[in-house]
Amino acid sequence: MGKNSVFSPDTLRQERALRLDGAMGTQILRFNLTEEDYRRGLPVTPTRDVKGDNECLNLTRPDVIRSIHRSYVEAGADIIETNSFGANSIVQSDYGLSSAAPEMAFAAARLAREVADSAPRKVWVAGNMGPGSKSLSLVSDFTRPEWRPCGFDEVAAAYEEQARALIDGGVDLIIVETCFDALNAKAALYGVQKARPGFPVIVSVSVSGGGRALTGQSLEAFYTAVSHAPLAAFGLNCSMGVEGLLPLVRSLSSWCPAPLVCYPNAGMPNATGEYDESPEKMASHIMGLDGEVNLYGGCCGTSPEHIRALPSLRSRTVPPPGKSLVLSGLEMWDLGEEPIAASPAAHVGKSEDFAGMMERGEYEDALYSVSDRLASEGASLLHVNLDGLPDTPAVMERLVRLIQSDPSVSSSALLIDSSDWETLLQGLKNAQGKCLAGPLDPHEPDFAEKAAVLRSLGAAIWVQNLDDRALVIRTLASVGIPSRDIVFNIG
Repeated sequence: MGKNSVFSPDTLRQERALRLDGAMGTQILRFNLTEEDYRRGLPVTPTRDVKGDNECLNLTRPDVIRSIHRSYVEAGADIIETNSFGANSIVQSDYGLSSAAPEMAFAAARLAREVADSAPRKVWVAGNMGPGSKSLSLVSDFTRPEWRPCGFDEVAAAYEEQARALIDGGVDLIIVETCFDALNAKAALYGVQKARPGFPVIVSVSVSGGGRALTGQSLEAFYTAVSHAPLAAFGLNCSMGVEGLLPLVRSLSSWCPAPLVCYPNAGMPNATGEYDESPEKMASHIMGLDGEVNLYGGCCGTSPEHIRALPSLRSRTVPPPGKSLVLSGLEMWDLGEEPIAASPAAHVGKSEDFAGMMERGEYEDALYSVSDRLASEGASLLHVNLDGLPDTPAVMERLVRLIQSDPSVSSSALLIDSSDWETLLQGLKNAQGKCLAGPLDPHEPDFAEKAAVLRSLGAAIWVQNLDDRALVIRTLASVGIPSRDIVFNIG
């Protein structure tokens, strides 16, 4: 691999698994910086103390960040991550620094790029984008379970701005990491592709001890929700130590059709919240990932000493994708062959009781009725159609957000069905899983364009008014939609 080579889909499919760097925050703490170190030289006056807002240091103490990157390169990292986890306008709004976020991200990329380019070997630069501080799926106010502090478009725009600054600063790829909400991750992927279509992205998830994301979504369902993007890798970071993540990585390794990444913490935090697993102990546990991952490194509590101690690992062989339609809610569902069966419990034209409750604005009662029917039917796919109600985009937004708040309903995947384009979009922008959406008419002149938009929001495509299946498949293949994600018949 030449020093000037470009990061490509094959970069993580080599014989040797590549090595990522370790924690940034752990190393920053070693410098014992003051509030003044974080504040002096900022282009905007913050509205509160900023010590701990590490992205400020890209502008105020670039020497510190440059030194940390250099220490990881010297420790053997093949990829170093920019100090830009929170260099996002929504995150920085907590400090009154939203307008400075792009400058923070650009400076982060330039600092890492400078260190990587001065290395005697090839070192990649990954633009680090954190999960954000506002969840799109989790309920923020239990008296208003349909309310969210931010909408999809706002979050996606913040990620687009961050991604654009990182790419302009010279990163080779982007890592959306420590993800806890697949809808936020979909907004990040949407933003990255707006900034630079086709740019390589890794998605890495943080899980609880039960092996699920904070929203309750399984890893399989999370991967399914983001699988529409051309992922350079998918996997796990943070969460816990290597021992805790090993079973999850091995499970993913058995089926996931993307390269895998794993960069765990230095063990579990002790009584004082510190991570004290030694480099040697972590290295011994990492050997369990041999042949199971394509990229590995360290997260919270790890240091250059940890990265230096990591053994060389054989890279995992990535299996091909399956051929059947796979959707997800909180769970992953393999729908198999057509016709696709869907419960009509949330279809106003097929469920009289549901329609009546929706017309009267009895949303919670409507949700209970859907939950009861899904439980009796055992359906994996819920058909949501609100056509005929007033202001269907707003009603769709509210209903799908309520669905996300109820695991008995959100476990199922959603079929978002509407003749109104904005209503379709609102359904997809509020569902954390991978949905089926449509119907689209292949005779319409903007058929492929609309299908591409639905795909960018993570959906499989339902096509109606069909004359020629082969032509539809070829047309949608031209905008990156594989045949397994095209449905012609709904049972």
